[in-house]
Order: sequence, then C-alpha cells, then structure tokens
Amino acid sequence: MRRSLAGLLLGIAAALGSLALSGLWLQLTTLSPGRTPDAAHEVLSDVGIRNEVAKVIAQATAPTLGQNPAAIQKTVMAGAATGEGSRLLAEVVADAHARLIGVSKKPIVVTPELMVPLVGNQIVAEVQPAVIKVSTVAAISITRRVVKWMVPITAAAAVLLVIVGFFAHPERAELLRSLSYLLLGAAILLVIIGYIVPALILPLFSKDPWVAILPRLASHALGPFMVTMLILVMSGLGSFAASAATRRRDRWSQPARGHYKQPRRWS
Repeated sequence: MRRSLAGLLLGIAAALGSLALSGLWLQLTTLSPGRTPDAAHEVLSDVGIRNEVAKVIAQATAPTLGQNPAAIQKTVMAGAATGEGSRLLAEVVADAHARLIGVSKKPIVVTPELMVPLVGNQIVAEVQPAVIKVSTVAAISITRRVVKWMVPITAAAAVLLVIVGFFAHPERAELLRSLSYLLLGAAILLVIIGYIVPALILPLFSKDPWVAILPRLASHALGPFMVTMLILVMSGLGSFAASAATRRRDRWSQPARGHYKQPRRWS
C-alpha cells in the first residue's frame, strides 16, 4: 500500500515538475520583453513587422523630405533588415513586445534620432517622434498571467510531493523511475508549451502583424531548445535504465522465499 501511494505521489510530482519546467521556458523565451532586444534581428527579419515600422517612419518623414512615402518605406525596410538597423530598433521591438503581451501600456515611440540613420537624411532630425500602434492581445496576455502563477505553484507542489513520496516509500528505484518520468515528461511538454504554443497556437488569436514576434522569438531560442531537449531525453532514458537496473539488483539480493510445511504427526 505504501509503495502504491509513493508511486502515485511521485508520478504526480513528475507531471507538475514537467509543467513547471516547460512554463518557465515559455516565460524566459517568448514572454519576457527584457530578452527581446537580443533577438531584434530575428524579429525584424519578419517582413510584416518590418513593414509596420517602415510605414510609420515613412509617413512621419515624407512631408519633411518631400518624397514619396513608398520610396522612403522601401529604404527603411532595407535598413531595418541589417544588423545595424536591428540594433537601432531593438528597444522599439522590445516595447512593442511588452505592449503585445500586456506588460506595458506605454506608446511605442520611434524618435527622430532613430529615423536619421534609417532614412539616410539628417533633415529628419527635426520631425516629430512617430508612434507605432500595437494592441494587447487578450489571449496572449492571459497566457502570460497564467504561466506567471503556474510556474512557482507547480514547482513548489512538485518538490513537496517528492519529499512526501520519498518518506512514504524511500526506494531508490522508485525515485529514479519518477525522475525519468519528470525528464521525459518535461521534454514532451517543452515541445508543446515551449515551442508549439508560441509558434503556432497563440498567433491564431490575432491578425496583428506584431503577433509574429512570438514565433520569431521561439525560433531565436531554437538552438538552446534542441540542446535542452537532447539533455532531457538522454537523462530521462538514462534514469529509466538506472531504475530498471536497481530494481533487478535489489530483486537478486533478496533471499529466496520458500514455503515449508510442518510434517503431520499422528498421536
């Protein structure tokens, strides 16, 4: 009975721990605007996002330059796609990300100082700052808030259940098997919550071009994502193998059990 209870507790702990790890990954990669400037080049490689920035700058500078806004927009789009252009617009991208996921309500402003190198004309230093309109997507904002509370709660619950499960039945093989479930479960949920949700599911809730930030950020973290997946899967399989080996070793080390019957005596 104690073994069944311990297995149940450790199994639930593994599920909660997997949920906490995948939620934490989602937080750190696609729901944290503070990390977005490092991925500005990846974000601005999206034509739709780059077009939104270029359109606003073109509309703000065309009257001063006396040029066709379409021509200016084309110039800005080309400049924003470069490494230098991405560096200039890194904070703008981060502010747009913060507004999109509901972290900030402040306007996204492109200052004249940023416009000058993108347009290629010093005269635009005298124009008014341009404001990019980005709306908060309710589904993404709700997801961010849910994940914010889910991660610490599920992590704490997982740790508590592991402790209770250990004291309920402190078998090494059982702990190793639960650890393998945790690692393999985390790998599966990492694919679903850490990549599929931001890359494929959340963008379905809005047609705003800025929603493309999420799949771009998920792609930016693809290298570490694959490394993490490999570590989780290999560690999970290794833990499962160690659990099976420990169980076999414990079985062989136990004394054989026999049934002995006392001979009947007739008086």
